[in-house]
Amino acid sequence: MIASRRRATVDPPAGPDEAERLIALVHECVAAAVPRRALLLQLSHLPATLARPHHRRLAREALLPLLEADRARAFGLPNGDVAVIWRGDGERLLQQSLHALAALFEGGEGVRILCRLLDLPADAAALLEAAETSLIRDPAAVDAPDPLAPLEPAGLAALEASLAHADMARFVRRRPVCALGPDGFRPRWERRSIALDELLAVLAPGRSVRATPWLLRRLTRTLDRRMLALLASPGELRGARPFSLKLNIASIVDAAFLRFDAALPAALRGQVTLELLPADILADLPGYVFARDFARARGYGLALRGVGPESLAVLPPARLGLDRAHLRWSPVLLTRDLEAEGADVGRLVLSRADSQQAVAWGRVQGIALFQGRAVTPRAAHARTAA
Repeated sequence: MIASRRRATVDPPAGPDEAERLIALVHECVAAAVPRRALLLQLSHLPATLARPHHRRLAREALLPLLEADRARAFGLPNGDVAVIWRGDGERLLQQSLHALAALFEGGEGVRILCRLLDLPADAAALLEAAETSLIRDPAAVDAPDPLAPLEPAGLAALEASLAHADMARFVRRRPVCALGPDGFRPRWERRSIALDELLAVLAPGRSVRATPWLLRRLTRTLDRRMLALLASPGELRGARPFSLKLNIASIVDAAFLRFDAALPAALRGQVTLELLPADILADLPGYVFARDFARARGYGLALRGVGPESLAVLPPARLGLDRAHLRWSPVLLTRDLEAEGADVGRLVLSRADSQQAVAWGRVQGIALFQGRAVTPRAAHARTAA
């Protein structure tokens, strides 16, 4: 997200967190009835011949004039689209950007295809739909190469040194898990995690760690220690709601976890769940069993995160001694019948439930717990995105 007076690049941070921030800002505009204008640059609509990286870069550079408008903020969406929202009269700056885009993409006709001009709060629904649509991943793009350069060992060492002094609170995200009841969806607990892609964009711009599993594991263990240290700081958990925490198995027996456990308020004892990755469990089953029993003895719940239906068949939560599993929503689930496949739906949370289609499928399957924009109360969403 970029404020025009502090802009250092034409490329806004991109990803699900930016889509969530855009959704939160739109909700704020609607609630406050604050008039604003928006330009949605739909780079996902580019034909293949014009969808190369340099075309996208030039298109984002065309937005430079508009980013000088009052309170201008740019949001990079996961599908490549860019939304700019500003306040007041920015017509001259808008026309400069539109003329620059017309010079790139087949004149006025190209601009009409790629650009949508919207007014808030009147066009809030259209902008919310665009943000939510951007979060639906194209299955054909799942295996696309990462456009970022891989982070190397020397870069990881520099990043870890930076983490020692970084304000980690700015990268922590809280996403409510909601239960379906007679009066709609109500928050049950929060999922707390570090926004890895956003952290890398700030501390290691242009680099990705996902292509190198051992570097990713080392980095996530470092981030576990920083998160646990943050939670153990005085007053951090005073008055906190029940929450879950993503951790590596090795982190559960680390000294940082013991300090966090000692700082946990009595009111939260038994109200915290530790989320574990399937690959982490399979890599060291004896280590998992030891960490599981240790966590159980201290009153923590345990959950499996980031699973698909195939993982549920291989790692059934009950057999592993887990309370729950977070099933990732994907349109491919529409062809699955969890009950017929033997899944224990009573232990499932449907995560990334960002559309009514996902919620409807989950309810038919008998799932009662959901996490995603489609079920998050607006007030809770505003706190999550703050």
